[in-house]
Amino acid sequence: MTFLTVLLALFIERVLRQHRPQRQHRWFDTYCARLANSSTGQWLVSRPWGGVLALLPPLLLIGWLQAFFAQLGGLFFLAFGTVVLLYSLGPRDLGDEAQAFVAARDQGDDEHASALAQAFCLSEIPDSEPRRSFAVARAVVVMAAKRLIGPLFWFVVFGPVGAAAFRAIHLLAERLQNEDCPPQMKRYSDEMRHIADWAPARITAAGYAIAGNFDAVAHAWRSFDYLADDGPLTEAEHLLARTGLAALDTFPEDADEIEDMDPMAIDAALVAPVVEDALALVWRSLAMWVTVIAGGSLVAALA
Repeated sequence: MTFLTVLLALFIERVLRQHRPQRQHRWFDTYCARLANSSTGQWLVSRPWGGVLALLPPLLLIGWLQAFFAQLGGLFFLAFGTVVLLYSLGPRDLGDEAQAFVAARDQGDDEHASALAQAFCLSEIPDSEPRRSFAVARAVVVMAAKRLIGPLFWFVVFGPVGAAAFRAIHLLAERLQNEDCPPQMKRYSDEMRHIADWAPARITAAGYAIAGNFDAVAHAWRSFDYLADDGPLTEAEHLLARTGLAALDTFPEDADEIEDMDPMAIDAALVAPVVEDALALVWRSLAMWVTVIAGGSLVAALA
């Protein structure tokens, strides 16, 4: 049933796009705002495990519904799990955003391309090509774990409540960053996000190794040296960026080399499909992990 739920959710996500939810999570925004603005919420989330307690009410409800629909039968659980997983993906579509940037860039709409890249990337983007495309490609291989692999991983481990918990942890941390709340709330919510990202980041990096350049990814992974001063959240992002670009044989130094070329060479480099290649790597990795889920479900059914 796990494989069928994953397959149905991804089919709706990628093929039946008109039927997938908007995933704006407005009710959760209100919930996070109340936590940030109330003295009780500030006291609770400012504790090391306060964020877990703050998320318990909605997650306990989802857990109860998960058990309830499981007792009703396979079709009911399939429908419930598909809905929860669909709402746990994203919230924005990785492929749509990357392709929109590529279309704007190739059409010469530099202002629109920069705006799309800035909304997509995790940090300030360069103003010129090809550095901007490298930044977007880096964001693609990083965000794949947060938008796709992470929810799928925790769904396989714990069912619908696992996928919902992953998304709720991310939403809580993201929303609190924009609220006027004590620094401890932001710190501990980031640490929760770091814990939730740890396993999916490594699962995703392993997928990049198999779907891309295995030797390059293995070397990038072995030589990965995370500095704790950068903050807990960036550890998974740095690992994914390093291994994802290594899988493509694309490193940030290449952008510097391209900028030293003559104008004719630079014009050719501008159409290099680095973003498209990063997106293709993500889809290959995702297909591989769906196949692994299918194999695991088959073994479990035959056991």
